[in-house]
Amino acid sequence: MVQFILGVKGSGKTKRMIDMANESKRTSKGNVVFVDRDRDRIYNLNRGIRLIDTREFQLENLKSFYGFICGIISQDYDIENIYIDGQSMVSNAQDECLETFIKNLERLNKSFGVHFTVSCSRSTEEIPEFLKSYLI
Repeated sequence: MVQFILGVKGSGKTKRMIDMANESKRTSKGNVVFVDRDRDRIYNLNRGIRLIDTREFQLENLKSFYGFICGIISQDYDIENIYIDGQSMVSNAQDECLETFIKNLERLNKSFGVHFTVSCSRSTEEIPEFLKSYLI
């Protein structure tokens, strides 16, 4: 499953994702990963959730970010949920690249059973049609 949380900056996407991640850590049998642009949320997340700060890596586009996610999964086959927040490369991606990225996440979901929740700083009025079916 691939899900997107949309909203403009300051609309509460991160808080919602933190709540979802903490709840999934409480209820899931597998591991939970929270990918963010910094370590500011470390005290808001359950200590059992792995927080990954993407600033430590040179991620320039969605293609390299997809490879990064594959690396995370390859290191831990017990991952059940990955939450992706604060990645401007997702919010600023061209529609064509975003659609390819989503299809790649769907393949990872089918192959490894990992559920993805991704935040995107866009309003619902400016999203492409293909993204609407992924909104929660």
